[in-house]
Amino acid sequence: MFPRIVTLLCLLSMPLAAADEFTLYELLPPETHQFAITYDVTTTREGAQYFFNPIRPGSTATRERVIERSTGKELKFETVSGKDAKATGLVPPETPDKAEFIEVSLPGPVPKGGQTRIRIFKTYTDAPSYTVTDGQLVFVRPLGIKRNVVLLPQGWELVECASPGIVSTDADGRIRVSFLNDRDDQLPVKIVARRLP
Repeated sequence: MFPRIVTLLCLLSMPLAAADEFTLYELLPPETHQFAITYDVTTTREGAQYFFNPIRPGSTATRERVIERSTGKELKFETVSGKDAKATGLVPPETPDKAEFIEVSLPGPVPKGGQTRIRIFKTYTDAPSYTVTDGQLVFVRPLGIKRNVVLLPQGWELVECASPGIVSTDADGRIRVSFLNDRDDQLPVKIVARRLP
């Protein structure tokens, strides 16, 4: 059993500066099977006018919003197919035609040696990834980028974490689990929590 306030597990060897991307998964009440995602990324590809964020198969994305982080300006976006995304040359050619992406229109082409920092907000509904089993919250998801945080709903405590992480408590009492993926592939994450009495 975990105590309500914990700081545990491991500090991995890779420095945080090595990874630019960051994702916050804010778990909503588990009966909804929904989690809000905040994704920060910097695009540096010279001349790029778009950024493509994949929508995972099986997930339904809603409440999307995109901003430029340096100004807070809202950016235009639309959902496009893998086929359309590949036509821009900005996603790998082996991407399936039926894949789905959020296509973000950048405020201008990325200049040589420059960058555009964006933040994508979206809410996923994904019952296979996030559900209640025998009264316990279960979140199972492979995390592909280096830095990730999973924030439990208010009133839930962590009882199982299958991958190394740093566990702490926010000011409002919610449990947060921070992961640093030092692998060359996805980090398999499984979190189990129980409702506080």
